[in-house]
Amino acid sequence: MDLAANETGARSELALERCRYLIGFYDRLKRRNKIAYEVSAVVAIVFSGLTPVLILWSDLPEVLQALPAALAAIASGLSGIFQWKEHQTRFGYAKEALESERAKYQARATERYGSQVGDSDALESFVTRVEEILMTELSDWRARMQQAVEKARWQSPGVQSRD
Repeated sequence: MDLAANETGARSELALERCRYLIGFYDRLKRRNKIAYEVSAVVAIVFSGLTPVLILWSDLPEVLQALPAALAAIASGLSGIFQWKEHQTRFGYAKEALESERAKYQARATERYGSQVGDSDALESFVTRVEEILMTELSDWRARMQQAVEKARWQSPGVQSRD
């Protein structure tokens, strides 16, 4: 009996460690995408606002007057291409879902983990749920990549529209 309990305890610790790793992973991705989005937004706003001021300052060469507008457009374009805001939201959701599942498992709350469920069954449910969360996020990413490829294919020169 103690051997089975020890084995379940060791497996539980491995599962919790994987969950902690995934939470940290998604938190880092969420923060990186948040910073990238905010920097690109600030660059776009500042340089967009700077352009009219530089145009009014007629002593400057036209290249310098146009440069902020070009940089603002590049920042906005990069934000649209890399979808930093959307990724921040998606990664944040995955992180929160994993934290919620971990808390429910550790507290043995909800029907899935409650006191009526044995340790081994609760652990199996926890591992299954963590992997479901991970696979859902990966499936969402894959669907987005397929949509981007399809969109690019239909927008390529020489490809006729479906309409």
